[in-house]
Amino acid sequence: MFFFSDSRVRGWFMLDSYLPTFVLTVLYLLSIWLGNKYMKNRHALSLRGTLTLYNFGITLLSVYMLAELILSSWEGGYNLQCQDLTSAGEADVRVAKVLWWYYFSKLIEFLDTIFFVLRKKTSQITFLHVYHHASMFNIWWCVLNWIPCGQSFFGPTLNSFIHILMYSYYGLSVFPSMHKYLWWKKYLTQAQLVQFVLTITHTLSAVVKPCGFPFGCLIFQSSYMLTLVILFLNFYIQTYRRKPGKKAAGEPPAGKEVRNGFSKACFSAANGVINKKAQ
Repeated sequence: MFFFSDSRVRGWFMLDSYLPTFVLTVLYLLSIWLGNKYMKNRHALSLRGTLTLYNFGITLLSVYMLAELILSSWEGGYNLQCQDLTSAGEADVRVAKVLWWYYFSKLIEFLDTIFFVLRKKTSQITFLHVYHHASMFNIWWCVLNWIPCGQSFFGPTLNSFIHILMYSYYGLSVFPSMHKYLWWKKYLTQAQLVQFVLTITHTLSAVVKPCGFPFGCLIFQSSYMLTLVILFLNFYIQTYRRKPGKKAAGEPPAGKEVRNGFSKACFSAANGVINKKAQ
């Protein structure tokens, strides 16, 4: 057990030791390498039914986390500008319980990459895709152990809302009859970027006007989110600014490069549900 972890989360599943999180992350990275080797001379899998269940399952989990984070932070009278770790009492514990599910959802989202491997979408397994998935799972283990409530609630609240939009979008994109209604991929990309900027702004607001939330954690979160902004902006420019009007004939609305989240850049859930060549 790590010293000085928050006593309110001790004994919670996977939190008392970093070893499970570390081992699962290593297995995730190994599965990408070994999985690509295994699939090299095999046919890509479709997984249409599996992807449908997966996408809508994550959507429902995101709905729960969004609703519970709003209700619990409201119950605790959370200060949007800066919220400490202890003043809300039982509401802080309620927030921490939701954030545990948020941490665990990052493990579930490793399946995004596994689906890429099984469907032979190796071009989608980029540095940003793997960086985001692996780092989020590990970062949120640290968050749950030392800062499991208070100011930590804001980013997951925004991210849960974004994931409702993204995973429902990609769940619907499985059905060809829905493609004509899925014209809003670009706006999902923009929403992700807005999410990052708002999270950085919210985090730094607690630096400008402190309330007792650990300063080092605020700086680390802002720095990490800045890396996502930089990488995401690079993706956005390459996708929407440098190649206007170059959509391939017959390409469905969700595009070939951005599916279920972080795809070739930053949507965290990319599992490639509508590339017709693999279906």
